[in-house]
This record gives sequence, structure tokens and C-alpha cells, in this order.
Amino acid sequence: MTTPFVDVVIACHDERRPIERAVASLLQDEDVRDVVRVTVVAHGLDAAVLERRLAGIDGDIRVLPFQDGIRSAAGPFNHGLATVETEYSGVMGSDDFLEPGTMSRWIRYVRAERPDAAIAQIRLQGQGLMPNPLVRLGRHRRLDAARDRLFYRTAPLGLFRTARMRELGLRMLDGVRVGEDFEFGIRLWAQGGRIDLLRGAGTYVIGEDAAERTTLGTMTVSERLAPIVRLFEDGVFADLSVRARTSLAVKLIRITIIGNAQALAEELDDHDVAAFGALLRRILDVAPRALLPFNRQDRRILDGLLAEPRATRLRSDVASSRGAGRRDRWLTPDLLHSFARESTLRRYVLYFCKRDRRRTR
Repeated sequence: MTTPFVDVVIACHDERRPIERAVASLLQDEDVRDVVRVTVVAHGLDAAVLERRLAGIDGDIRVLPFQDGIRSAAGPFNHGLATVETEYSGVMGSDDFLEPGTMSRWIRYVRAERPDAAIAQIRLQGQGLMPNPLVRLGRHRRLDAARDRLFYRTAPLGLFRTARMRELGLRMLDGVRVGEDFEFGIRLWAQGGRIDLLRGAGTYVIGEDAAERTTLGTMTVSERLAPIVRLFEDGVFADLSVRARTSLAVKLIRITIIGNAQALAEELDDHDVAAFGALLRRILDVAPRALLPFNRQDRRILDGLLAEPRATRLRSDVASSRGAGRRDRWLTPDLLHSFARESTLRRYVLYFCKRDRRRTR
């Protein structure tokens, strides 16, 4: 058998997961089957059971037992990645899969171009391609973490050079229930060298039919915010350039602060809202310009968290923001930053241009 070129690690903690589909999708392309290894980490499961289930799939498959008693994918992913000896590595969720031909095209690309990391195109099962990362028009090679908005894709899905992973000391975050890949992806995109997008090279599909998901259980606010707090504790912000730091801060404010505030406003108490307000202030301490690209609709919520981080104020601001018109949804308070790289209006323009280009090809 040829020496493997790629090793993809799958962490499986539940026997109900469709692990056969995930593994088979990585090995379905005959032209690369001899150079792909799949490492399945049986997280708290009997490895022999998974070995029997995977026995009928043709290819290089190994199942590693792992026990840590922690409800997080970080431990098994770190365990599996520590055993990798191939030039390129990857990770996959046990309920996810690749479309036919994807691995073949990925390997052809990285062999020809030799990037340090190649970002997969992704979609949710049954849906179209997700537009993240929203890279600059016409760009897919030698991407920049800030200019190409790579932080909106913290999950390191695709292929990355094993030596670069170890040189940077990349690990999934132990002890968190969600966001275990935050630091891994952030450091990889910002410090990993040459980053390419695998545009037109097949798709990684996020499975939506799992019987149970580790990250979808009820979580406290502190559990939701833990991965971001760890970014400060682990010195991630301090290691970034000013531009990258601001780009990351905008993403965290947009997804974690505003996203959770809008989704959970009716459930949060004063203590919870104060935690969001404190985190927002902490982010702005390291990236003071991060609020500039936010539209008026979002600023209503953010300004309220800074001025009066209380549950009643948050609920009122969220309710008001839901009735925002186009001007408030598209424009920033000072107008000057309405076309900033991270602004809503700039993103809408890029969405339109990319859609238009796809239709004309």
C-alpha cells in the first residue's frame, strides 16, 4: 500500500452517529483511496464495535479508543491528531460527509499548489453552499485573514499541513462544550502561512440528521462565552496584528454578542446580560474600532449593553431592532463606515456580485 498522504480524524462519541457514511465518503474516490487514511476516535465507546461497523469499507481505516469523561469533542480530536504522520491532516464530524469526488479534487489541488491550509466549501445537508468565508472577489489563493473574512470560518474544515499544525502548537480547546475549534482555526488562518480556498473542488456537507448533538444541549451563558474568554487567557488577541484583531473582534461581536442577545433575550436575566456586556467591553479594550462597521440596528443593541447591561433594556432594544427599516439595517451611525469591509452593506454587495458571477458562468 502507498504511504498515506492525508489522514482525516473523526471523533465519534455516540453509536447512533452515521459513522459509516462519514468514513465511506472520505474513501469513495478510487484514485486516492491508497493515499488517504481515516482515523476514527471512539470517544467513550467500545472501539471493537466501531471496527466491526466499518469492516466492509475498502480503505485504510483505524479506530483508536479514547476515554476522558468530558462532554466535548476536543479531547478525541487532539488524541487523533497527535497520532497523525501524514503530510496533510483534516478533521470531520461523525455525522458529516464529503460529496463524491471531493477528496480526489482536494488532494490534486494541495499536491499541485502546496498551501499550508486549504479551506473547504461547505453546506448544510439539503441546502446550498454557505458563503463563508466571504473572500474578496476573484480571490481563492493566498488569502488574508482580515481582508478575506476568514474568521467567520473558525472550523478548520478542509486540509492543513501537519507540520504547520505542530509548529504552531494548534490544539482544540479542552473543557469547553462549544467552540473547541475557535483558537485552532483563528491561529491557523492568521499565522498558518499560505491559506487557499478549495473553490470548485467539491463540498463538505454538515449532516443535519444526527440523533443527538453534543453542542445543542442547554448551555449556561458562561458555557457559551467560555471559548472567547479562553482567547484572552491564551494570548490569542495579543498575537494578532491590529487589523486581524479588529476583524476577529467584529466577528465575535456579530456572532456571539448580537446573535445570542437576539436569540436569548427573553431568557436572560440581569446577571447573564451583564456577562455579555462585560465581554463586549473586554473585546473593545483590545479592538477599539470594532464597533465602527456595525449598522444602526445592531448598534442599538450594542450601545445598550455598554450603557445599561440589564435584561429589561436588552429585551426592549432587541424588540426595537426587529422593526428596523432599510436605512437602519444597511447604514452605520456615522455613514462613513457604511462601506467598511465588515459592514452589512458591503457584505450585501459582495453577496450580490458573487451570485451574479455564478449565474453568468
